[in-house]
Amino acid sequence: MISLNNLLYLFSHLPRGVRIPIANLAVNRAINKYAQLVFSGRENIPDTPVIFICNHLSNADGLILNSTLGRKRKVAFLAGVKLQASPVTRIAMETLSTIPIQPNSPDRQAIKQAINTLESGRSILIFPEGGRSRTGRLIRGKPGVVLIAKKAGVPIVPVGMQGTEILLPIDDGNMGGERLHRAKVEVRVGRPFSLADLAGPQELGRGEDVETDKTALVDRMMLRIATLLDPEYRGEYA
Repeated sequence: MISLNNLLYLFSHLPRGVRIPIANLAVNRAINKYAQLVFSGRENIPDTPVIFICNHLSNADGLILNSTLGRKRKVAFLAGVKLQASPVTRIAMETLSTIPIQPNSPDRQAIKQAINTLESGRSILIFPEGGRSRTGRLIRGKPGVVLIAKKAGVPIVPVGMQGTEILLPIDDGNMGGERLHRAKVEVRVGRPFSLADLAGPQELGRGEDVETDKTALVDRMMLRIATLLDPEYRGEYA
């Protein structure tokens, strides 16, 4: 009997035009089977390019958000390069439009590509925490999102996600072996805002301590996400 790894290997060598539709079908069927989706706030999504910011609980997050936000627009996701290491996650990521990024580092190429994507008229989605929360609660946001928001000058739309930590729990020992479970998943979209809504002029790059300014701004962004979450998910921003 052929093993799963061998099957995935063979599948990954199919022509892209064949592989992607099959992967899309498999992902959509899996979401429909395992996720009880509850989506709210669609009216808060502008018709212009935006930066979506969302908390990060699971490798299922991008797939769920693509399924929900994608009904209004196509979104490019900033995704950690380690997702390419596993055949399962690599194939799943092919169903999304992604911008590869090196986590926990100032990835200038990824930032440039994100800004170019916005300038081309498309939206992007960033997980400001920089990785999945192992507790299910919000962790401190990273300041890279502030740099992109400053340069792009587009609205920022907060998104709160709940339930994907149950849908596809984290397995740090075997990311490719993570398994789906039935779960209620809620996606809540908040009202758009700008950096100017969060800060005075001194915090938009003209202050003496720019890094402190970035930290303050990303914390205020994260608070916008926290207000969309149930209290037990708010973590550092309770």
